[in-house]
Amino acid sequence: MDLGLKGKVAAISGASQGIGYAIALGLAAEGANISLSARGKERLDRAVKDLEAKAVKALGVQCDLATPEGCHQFIEKTIAHFGGLDILVNNVGGMIPGTLETMSEEGWKEIISRNLMSYVWCTRSAIPHLKKRQHAKILNVSGFTAKQLLPGSISTTIPNTAIIGFSKLMAGELGAYGITVNNICPGFVNTEGWGPRSEAMAKIRNITMEQFRKSVSDQTLVGRWAEPDEISDVAAFLVSERNNYMTGTTVEVCGGLCRYI
Repeated sequence: MDLGLKGKVAAISGASQGIGYAIALGLAAEGANISLSARGKERLDRAVKDLEAKAVKALGVQCDLATPEGCHQFIEKTIAHFGGLDILVNNVGGMIPGTLETMSEEGWKEIISRNLMSYVWCTRSAIPHLKKRQHAKILNVSGFTAKQLLPGSISTTIPNTAIIGFSKLMAGELGAYGITVNNICPGFVNTEGWGPRSEAMAKIRNITMEQFRKSVSDQTLVGRWAEPDEISDVAAFLVSERNNYMTGTTVEVCGGLCRYI
C-alpha cells in the first residue's frame, strides 16, 4: 500500500534509538525525509547515516528537549534545512521507576519537562509551519501506562495520561486546518531502553529481571513483547495520506495488555 509519504518532511523527537528510531526508519522506508533530535551526538549521527542509506534526506539536531529553547531549536533547524514541515512525531520519554514516596523533586522536574512539556513545546513551535501544509499530521507517542495500571510507573503514568488529554485538545483546535492529531500507546517493546528499566522494575517487585519479563509476556493476549517495527507500522499509517479522518484518537499497540472493554 502506498502511504503517500514520499517527499514529506517529518520531525521526530527522541529518535536516535528505541521507538522513535523505529518510526524514523519506517517513515524513511516510505520515502519521507526525516529530522531527528536527541541529546547524544554519537547515536544521532549514526541514526542519520542509517536513514540516508534508505535514499532519503536526514538531519540530526542535537538539543535538550526538556527545555522550551531546545524544542524551538529543533523545529526551527528542521524548517531551515527542509523548507517546511508536514509531520511532527513527539516521542521523548523515559521512566524513573519508583513510587510517590521514592520520587525526588528533581526526578519530578525531569519527568514533567521531558515526558510532557517537550510535547507541548515542540507542538507550539511546529503549528505555524504545519498550518502551511495540506493534510499535516501530529502523532504523540505516550505509553500504555496512561491506560493500564503498572505499579512502580508513576513517573510515566502521570505524563502519559496528560498527553492523551493534550492530543484530544489539539485535535479540536487544529481540525479546522486539516491537521490530524493522534496518540499511540505502545505496550512493552523490545528496545534497548527496556534493559535497565526491566532490572529496576524487577527490583521494585523483589523478583529477577527474567521473571519480570516473563510476567509481562504473560499479561499480553499474544504472549510476548512487541518488536519496534510493529509500533512503527501503525505510526506510519496514522501520519500518512491514508489517514485524513481519524483524529483525537488514542491507539493502543500493546498486544492486548489493556483488557478493559
